[in-house]
Amino acid sequence: MSTEERRETIAVAALPLLAEHGTDVTTSQIAKAAGIAEGTVFRVFKDKQELLDFCVLRAFQTHETLELIDSLPDSTPLVERLVQAVGALAEAAGRAGALMHALGATGYRPDESRLRKSASKEHEHPINEEFKKATTALAKLLGSGSEVLRVPAEQAAGYLLGLTFVGQMQAKRSGGPAPEVAELVDLFLHGAVGATTNQGGKDR
Repeated sequence: MSTEERRETIAVAALPLLAEHGTDVTTSQIAKAAGIAEGTVFRVFKDKQELLDFCVLRAFQTHETLELIDSLPDSTPLVERLVQAVGALAEAAGRAGALMHALGATGYRPDESRLRKSASKEHEHPINEEFKKATTALAKLLGSGSEVLRVPAEQAAGYLLGLTFVGQMQAKRSGGPAPEVAELVDLFLHGAVGATTNQGGKDR
């Protein structure tokens, strides 16, 4: 197993523990979850800070979700594809949000210089890169149907992602359930105001 494969295995095992315990989790617990000796953790990570930073980046990676979105058949109605795509993105955002909440509550502060070194583009934060990838994937999906968009597909995709992430954040803060994905998609496609009402709120 290569170093990168080992790092990936450790991060996947560590993420649920970090979401539950934050920085209080020990490398011993992580090693046990990964089925390796604790010393192996420090053979592929310089220290616990590097491990935490790597796990944060792993939590925000979108390649698995983007593969799912890309696999949605064009023959499926756009609304159904959007519900599946947004549902996958919302789940990923929920997991990442829970992780960051637990880490922040236990004192985690990212090494920004280290995070930026992992970006593929100079001066680009890697998490922003992932957001852009998700926006591009949604824009491609929105542009694949026969529906006429009122704004450019990339802009529309940004609005939909924003609506999705805000819904997740509000649910986290209130302790209530996240909005239904189908409801968010319907709101995005058709708006909050019914077509049969005028500005005064009366039926036409």
